[in-house]
Amino acid sequence: MSLPAPTAAAPPGRIWYLVGLAIFIAGMATMAIFLVTRLMGMEDGLARVVVPGEHRLALAPGNYTIFHETQSVIDGKIYASTGLSGLSVTVTGPDGSNVPLTTASSGRYNFGGHTGYSAFDFKAPAAGDYTLAARYDDGAPGPETVLAVGAGFLSSLLGTIFGSLAFAFGGAIIATIIMVGVLVKRRRAGLRY
Repeated sequence: MSLPAPTAAAPPGRIWYLVGLAIFIAGMATMAIFLVTRLMGMEDGLARVVVPGEHRLALAPGNYTIFHETQSVIDGKIYASTGLSGLSVTVTGPDGSNVPLTTASSGRYNFGGHTGYSAFDFKAPAAGDYTLAARYDDGAPGPETVLAVGAGFLSSLLGTIFGSLAFAFGGAIIATIIMVGVLVKRRRAGLRY
């Protein structure tokens, strides 16, 4: 008694090319949605103040970065400046003691009408109202510029960038695997594309 010869599996239909294309488009759309939503949320996470002047900020314990926004918009007013030359910046804790500022590691952003770079880092040891003061050494009232304070902003920005790239490349890789697999199987079966 002989066993029947195994039948060859039918090659995949061309519809699988559309499946691959749909996955690619879904990956790109997910990347765009993820990027826009995260960037909008990050912008809300920054407290912006116009200096020179003093401003009280309610902060939770943690590490913070002070950014200088060379281009910014606050309450419909546009601010533009090239640097912080001659501007002295201090942070005072809830107990009135000076909070040490250190030079921030390099970090830049440009979104939502705001262009900035990291200037100082500081640590808020306890929750409370902190006073951010910035004055020109010669006591001049201007030029006015914008400082923004945020916690974990740069790491959140990098997470947003790499997360959106993961969605884009993930969708592209899966789509490529499907489409190449279909093409190879159809060619082996003697079919065109």
